[in-house]
Amino acid sequence: MLVNFKKYAWFMGAVLTLFGLIAPSSQALEVKGLYQAEVPVKTQERAERLDVYPGALSQVIVKLSGDRTVPELLQLEGIISSARSMVQQYHYRKLPEEGYLALKEEGYRYLLVVRFDGETLTQSLVKAGIPLWGSTRPEVLLWLAVEDREARYLLATNASLELEASLNDFSRRRGLPLLLPLLDLEDQMHLGYADVWGDFRQTILDASQRYGADAVLVGRLYRPFDGPWQARWSLYHHDDVARWKEEGLSQEQVLAGGIEGASDRLAQRYAQLFTPETEGQISLTVTDINGLASYARTKQYLESLDVVAGVQVTEVFSDEVLFKLDMRGDLPGLERAIGLGNTLRRVAGVQQFNNVTAESEAAGNKAIIYQLLP
Repeated sequence: MLVNFKKYAWFMGAVLTLFGLIAPSSQALEVKGLYQAEVPVKTQERAERLDVYPGALSQVIVKLSGDRTVPELLQLEGIISSARSMVQQYHYRKLPEEGYLALKEEGYRYLLVVRFDGETLTQSLVKAGIPLWGSTRPEVLLWLAVEDREARYLLATNASLELEASLNDFSRRRGLPLLLPLLDLEDQMHLGYADVWGDFRQTILDASQRYGADAVLVGRLYRPFDGPWQARWSLYHHDDVARWKEEGLSQEQVLAGGIEGASDRLAQRYAQLFTPETEGQISLTVTDINGLASYARTKQYLESLDVVAGVQVTEVFSDEVLFKLDMRGDLPGLERAIGLGNTLRRVAGVQQFNNVTAESEAAGNKAIIYQLLP
């Protein structure tokens, strides 16, 4: 059985949308611009542009796979070296005022914005056996405590334009939706600098609930008098906890290590290897569908999932609807994708849905049951 590559065109994005420091939400976010990259250049000359295309494509491959080591794989050498053939559009823009001081000092003046052919690139990565991370990704709330010699502070939205610009750039390069806390009166009532610096998990998670983020990243940055910047990072996602350390000559370097580390770890959970074996159909029952509006909402939501190639309605039982999903991924991937949002909730028992379950088993399909949330 051959892989139908047309199914993988869901990755295609248009103009890059900045998913950096944005307003709070309660859902995972669909990241745009996964096939677009920005690379610094010193001129607008053709020779330099051709020279940086492979680096731009490597940046896109990292976003798609969620793994910063993937461009180093031998099976991708040919793909990366042919980057020029996949360029769809490009344009230049001046380096922003904030967040690019080091590049300006080195003589860089522009950002080359490149968009690649999504369908061709996706086909190539699937053929190469590279797991891909869909466009619906968990939003990450960042609590950042900084100790800079005598100064100690928590980073909040609009508090430091330079640091925010750097965070925006890092999150955009990895396709990771990032959110900073407001640190308003409500936040200050629930936690302070010492709570973040001490990485008091429950206090931090309790204060994070108002933002509805899917994961919480805690960073503690400090600079000893006789050494480089240090950072300790913790990532809380569902029941999983990951911790790591970074060291660098600047705040930007250790901040990048935090975003890179969070992206790597989340991609390990959500990226999927698409093969003929992962294709197929799954029967999914959704309960509490009480009218046309809730039916349309459910169907539209299922169609929006990256792992779903198509949605068909098989049967309707009172307030339950049996959907047949054409899959481009596997069942665990579907469950993880649904778990990112607040639209459906998995139902543990199936005994009360005997009619639906029997029909699904007779069809030879896997049957799972979810409840539509308000």
